[in-house]
Amino acid sequence: MPDIHAILETAWSSTSAAISVVLVLTYGFFARKKGLINDEGERNIGKLCTTIFLPCLLFSEVGPLASWDNLREYWMIIAYAVFFQLVSWGFGVAGVRLLRLPHWIVPCIVFNNTTSLPLLLLNCLAKAGTIEELLVDGDTTKKALSRGVVYVLIYSLVANLARFGFGPHMLKDEKAKEEIHAWTHHETPHQHHAPKDDDEGEGEEAAGGPEPAPQSEASPLLGEPPKPADKRWAKRLKRNVKEIMNPPLAGGLTAALFGVVPFLHRWFFTDDSFLAPLTMSFHNLGQLYAVLQMFVLGAHLQSKGYARPQYLALVYLFAFRFAIMPLISSSVVAYVRQHTTVLLDPVFDFVMIIAPVGPPALTLAAIVEMAAPGQATITAVATTVVVSYALAPFVSVGVTLALYVVEGLNYK
Repeated sequence: MPDIHAILETAWSSTSAAISVVLVLTYGFFARKKGLINDEGERNIGKLCTTIFLPCLLFSEVGPLASWDNLREYWMIIAYAVFFQLVSWGFGVAGVRLLRLPHWIVPCIVFNNTTSLPLLLLNCLAKAGTIEELLVDGDTTKKALSRGVVYVLIYSLVANLARFGFGPHMLKDEKAKEEIHAWTHHETPHQHHAPKDDDEGEGEEAAGGPEPAPQSEASPLLGEPPKPADKRWAKRLKRNVKEIMNPPLAGGLTAALFGVVPFLHRWFFTDDSFLAPLTMSFHNLGQLYAVLQMFVLGAHLQSKGYARPQYLALVYLFAFRFAIMPLISSSVVAYVRQHTTVLLDPVFDFVMIIAPVGPPALTLAAIVEMAAPGQATITAVATTVVVSYALAPFVSVGVTLALYVVEGLNYK
């Protein structure tokens, strides 16, 4: 059973991380209040974050891990990530339909912090010596921590691609969706048109119908041929791709493509390659994202005002993220471990339990900006993110449960 020292160390590390996030938000709040940032500056910083800094961050993080070797060896991480997000989506949709919660609660429930917080928790446990309880024969703390980091990053790879592929569309109401898909009601080449008026129709009927257009040798005998079906299909596909695609998703998919193609992986993600400086420049730009996004989020809270989210929505969100999800993830991981020997590693099981636990992702602010669902929703999500990180220390409950469950599993 984890000792009280490990629990307190985890809680303090989570608190420190939450305080640092809230402080950056506070700096942006007062910068906006003092007039150091205006409306145009706020919009420009937000646009830079979503169109340049975040795609660069995803490219530099996803690419090195997106290789065929990792996909073959760590396919179970991908399965866990997809499964836990589907479960979270089900809980989010249930809350909207049964409890009439706002739609913005769904991405907040589905997409949690899968990178910085789990990595912080791993480092905290290694520093406190608690991770030694997860070591197998001949293992060391350094090796275990290194494996844990890889597990977290691959899980985050899947979560990031899903987040920016589906996140913005979870914030669009049904009316917006109908407007987006208005192309399904376009006119066809064979659409019939009603006559302009009764008199005109009677005149044409009396005269034997409208006078046919003059024909020439170049005129088709049967009129204008319809457009080929493949062209209509290509047009629809182009519209669908344009609807789904956004700069962060494009950056992540490009990184995944470059990662799985061997020669592109060597060119972009090897330290001694001739394109390594280019990848490093993307990495440097990506490092600007987290701080600037939180800074402009604080400015946004000052300029647009405080929107108090529904209490029921907050209770539902935090109960799921900090209590229900740890129970689900620990139960699933324990059941799978009893029936398979794939990746027989206590560190792996521990990471898979804590990865879907914790507050919503900071990148939800970028998702809301891309979806542009309305000012009330933008401010409500921003407020929810702030409150979530104030409650981040409660993640120590999930960590304690994960350690307890993993210690009771058999790895021999």
